Amino acid sequence: MVDYQMLKESLEMFQLDGDSWKAVADEFKREIDLAEAGGSSSLKILPAFLSPPSGNEKGNYTAIDFGGSNLRVMQVQLLGLGLYRIAKQISRPLQDPQGRYDFTGPHISGSEIFGWIADMVGEVLMGSSTDGLGFTFSFPMQQLSIDSARLLSWTKELKPSGTVGQDPSLMLGDALKSKGIKLKPSAIINDTVAVFLTGSYCDASVCAGSICGTGFNTCILEYKQWEHPMIVNTEAGNYSRLPLNIYDKVLDAESENPGQQIMEKMVSGKYLGELLRIALKDLGERGAWGDYDSSLPIWNQPFALKTEVMDWLQKNDPQAGLLTAGWMAEMGIPVRGENQQLFSILGKAIVQRAIMLISASYCSVLQRTPLRYGPRQLIAVDGALFKHWPGFLSEIEKILKRELPDRSVSLRYTQDGSSVGAAIAAALAG
Repeated sequence: MVDYQMLKESLEMFQLDGDSWKAVADEFKREIDLAEAGGSSSLKILPAFLSPPSGNEKGNYTAIDFGGSNLRVMQVQLLGLGLYRIAKQISRPLQDPQGRYDFTGPHISGSEIFGWIADMVGEVLMGSSTDGLGFTFSFPMQQLSIDSARLLSWTKELKPSGTVGQDPSLMLGDALKSKGIKLKPSAIINDTVAVFLTGSYCDASVCAGSICGTGFNTCILEYKQWEHPMIVNTEAGNYSRLPLNIYDKVLDAESENPGQQIMEKMVSGKYLGELLRIALKDLGERGAWGDYDSSLPIWNQPFALKTEVMDWLQKNDPQAGLLTAGWMAEMGIPVRGENQQLFSILGKAIVQRAIMLISASYCSVLQRTPLRYGPRQLIAVDGALFKHWPGFLSEIEKILKRELPDRSVSLRYTQDGSSVGAAIAAALAG
């Protein structure tokens, strides 16, 4: 049995009314303005040293996309008129399923992992020429110029030795040279900037790029500090002026970085499942859920409830239902309709709040961006939540259209954006 009054109280903790939404949007804009002025802010204005492309750039470029569980290397033909073609690509996991290699292991060196990347570049280039090399490197780094950066830390279980504090672009260049490949990166960017470049190459009305997958971030156009519009990274996932409920506070306190990446912990795929687990555990411990069993590992193991389970719960198809039932049985949770409904209702509320928070941040970005080509404003987006969660993109778009009736606002899902953007960056670098 489920105590629906107590469930209602938990659901209300994830609700964002109109006034609260507007407060988040206003504060987000204020934090960007503070960052721009050099004041104390949870957001940043970090230059990518790139302006938007014209869409007429042409050439054959090699692109590296390094930041997820797979490494992708491709040859991209930029055709002009906002058109491109992926001529060749290779994608390999960081951990080989057959056990031949594992770059997430504890004894991997920087020279080994960058040597592996160089080998894949050589494989893609075999029998072909290139006009330049672009490098999407989606790990924490301090951008120093269009082709140099300083690695701040690794994520996603990667810990290659001798690399933190070094320049990833230079390490890749050295690896390419050691393999006899006469090529070095002409541009290094993060995945958010890459998505912006890909979207902007296809449509000049793109004024921001954003990713919501494992993490969350947004890059925007900044006009005031530079001679030409500059793409800048805001580190939007670190935005902190947000109304936290008790579940948010528990998640943050138990995280590896308390007090940091607050917005990311409320909206990204890495954390939504954990928020649901914490909320369900609370309901169970307060006696609001009769089937709760505190001895089950799921309630004592952080991140045991993956966000993909929430995705299954929202889909009205037999396959998703089977996946959900199989997962619940595996976890030891009784497979009952009431339990599935509890998970679904609470999960939907958590994701709906994420939609509201992201839309508030986007509204701030759009409001402070000058209209360059009439009222049209596009945000190029990528990431698993935009790609897989039912209605995630359309719900955010609907809110923006309602709140900004004087503008023609839309979100564009940018397929292969983090890879193609590296090629565009190389073309812009010349």
